[in-house]
Amino acid sequence: MASPSLEQIDLWEKEYSPSEWSKRFPTAAEVIDYHVKFVTKESDNNRSELKYDLDLEYGSDDSDKFDIYGDNLPDDAPLFVYIHGGYWQMLSKKDSAYCARPLVEKGFRVIIIEYELCPKITLEEQVQQIKRAGEYLLNYAEENRVQHISIAGHSAGAHLIACMLDRCFVETVGDEIHLVKHVHLISGVFKLEELRHTKAVNSGNLLGLDDTNTRLLSPIYSDFEHLKGLQMKIHVYVAEHDSHVFKQMSREMFEHLQSFGLETSFLVLPGLDHFDIVEKLSEKTHLITSEILKTISNQ
Repeated sequence: MASPSLEQIDLWEKEYSPSEWSKRFPTAAEVIDYHVKFVTKESDNNRSELKYDLDLEYGSDDSDKFDIYGDNLPDDAPLFVYIHGGYWQMLSKKDSAYCARPLVEKGFRVIIIEYELCPKITLEEQVQQIKRAGEYLLNYAEENRVQHISIAGHSAGAHLIACMLDRCFVETVGDEIHLVKHVHLISGVFKLEELRHTKAVNSGNLLGLDDTNTRLLSPIYSDFEHLKGLQMKIHVYVAEHDSHVFKQMSREMFEHLQSFGLETSFLVLPGLDHFDIVEKLSEKTHLITSEILKTISNQ
């Protein structure tokens, strides 16, 4: 890709700044402030109301941890695994448990994944960490006779899931991949060439991107042929008030997955932005929450 002009980079700065597109608050800063306060409060409330087990280890690194909500449910209960967003450099599992209550109440054990943030590690290393988590959790599910796993990720979390599901990962986990029945990609980031140049996302190249790995780390170009025939459905969601580029990326990702013959759906959620599309996972009536719950009620 040729070096972009300053004018082009200025356009990308806004396109890759989701808070600039929300209609709920007068300023972008207020959007972010509200989101952080909301997810923190909801996550704290869930820890006061639900049975949980914190800081379980999926690897040997300090950040190789996960939390389980609904720990009092049967070991073989369906699993819902959530990977938070934050542009690979913000948030944590502690403030990302806001989705747990409506799912636990209907029989899911909910797992929230921790991962090290950039720039402490590079994005490439982050993907490897998520693969480590995925391998551990699939083995955990197999040992506990779990028959149904749903995986969801928001924004950067959706990107990490899409990167995780490559051919190498599927070959490594073997038959355990069949336990993953549904994947929910929510307002995801699926290509990195443009945001690589933005200060809003990659100031000082904190993601560790270069000419080689930028494309390799963009799921929109990945081969997903190996997922065909797995009985895995991939749901792609984006908010009406996401930016143009986020909506375009989600549609292109949906079409890319379809091109491999995978069972895939695509929904633009009206009236929502990049942040309340997941804030509302705290509500049992939210469309995405309803879709997740439907996957076990139809079994």
